Amino acid sequence: MRRLILILLFAIPLSVFAQPAKTIEIGSFNIEWFPCKDDGEMMKKYNINLRRPPHGEATNTQMLFEFLKQEDIELLGVVEIVDPQLLDSLAKVYLGPQFKVIYAPSASSQKVGFLYDSSVLEVIGQPEVYSSVTLKPGSWLRPAFRAYFKVKPDGFDFHAIITHLKAAPSGWKTRKKQWNIALKNILNNLQTQSPDKDIILMGDFNNVSKLGYQEFLPVIKSLHFTWLTQEIVNRGLFTDYWSPYELHGGISGSVIDQIFISSDMTQEYVPHSVNVGGMCARGKKIYQPDEIPDYYKYISDHCPVFATFRADVDNDK
Repeated sequence: MRRLILILLFAIPLSVFAQPAKTIEIGSFNIEWFPCKDDGEMMKKYNINLRRPPHGEATNTQMLFEFLKQEDIELLGVVEIVDPQLLDSLAKVYLGPQFKVIYAPSASSQKVGFLYDSSVLEVIGQPEVYSSVTLKPGSWLRPAFRAYFKVKPDGFDFHAIITHLKAAPSGWKTRKKQWNIALKNILNNLQTQSPDKDIILMGDFNNVSKLGYQEFLPVIKSLHFTWLTQEIVNRGLFTDYWSPYELHGGISGSVIDQIFISSDMTQEYVPHSVNVGGMCARGKKIYQPDEIPDYYKYISDHCPVFATFRADVDNDK
């Protein structure tokens, strides 16, 4: 009987066992100055010399990766990465050898890239660094980074772009150029020139001027992209926390980490699936100094924001 079962197993086509995942999660995560976080002395070891260096803790890497393992997100666009090689090596230790990090080389001390599960996804072709987002050669601004992913063995494929725009309310003039000169052209060219028009744009967009979401909505609407993270706003959740002067050491939530998808990619999007992890999942607007969670102290001032997509079919075919 055992012999018969073995014969039957060998007779089954391999494609039966190698089915693509039914769904995958794709998201964005600003891992605050990884691995330095608030450790100004560690920053100096990476030749980062801030005018006002922080005097707090470095990233608690064990806490970070235990959290990432629990979240179980197949593709994360990651920003504010000081040491991408360390991120890659620790991901392999804590998450498994199948996890890989690819990133955009740049003059900035903060890199942008992707952390992904290579047992689920493969990178097709050569990733592309969009230096136009830095606005000029040699700029310390961060570039955008694109990779073309495919769900193994024959599932959903799509372009993923990760970016981290200029910070601060005063940075709006720069962000406006990054949107109107660079990102608008990047997205338009992909939609008109690529055979595959499934595109996801994500990252930290620092939409902190008085315009708020109007910093990006005119461009996004003109390209017929969907602002997925509007679901986060509508549900009263947040993607990051910062410390306004008037809170005297307390922190307040905002939504500056965004996900946008092209009209074609809405066919694979699972409706109402956008979510946030970490301390942001609590939906608490303000934390007083004695309430601030360990997550904020040891992992990041941002939380991963992610969405679910159908992965077993590819509507481009």
